[in-house]
Amino acid sequence: MKNPTGNYQQGSQKTTQKSYSTSLTAQRERLLKHLRNAPLSTIEARHKLDVLSPAARIFELRHNHGYNIHTHWQIQRTPEGNRHRVALYVLRVGKYDGSAKL
Repeated sequence: MKNPTGNYQQGSQKTTQKSYSTSLTAQRERLLKHLRNAPLSTIEARHKLDVLSPAARIFELRHNHGYNIHTHWQIQRTPEGNRHRVALYVLRVGKYDGSAKL
């Protein structure tokens, strides 16, 4: 549905979410900034940081940049209430050594 300015909008939903750059560099930077303070799940990366393919960005951070990010698998609910097996990413000290699981 188009709004009066001619742009498309989703029904009557109002969004107060921050607008983020979708560049790969910006997405990696957002992930790293968060991981330096706390672990991050796939669901959080998508909903809070607007990183729709967090696994790919984590792969790049590990393999191209050497960050030691480990993956712990867990079951979480989405904001819609559905249960999914998702990754919880944890940044550790040191360089990535090829082992990403906790």
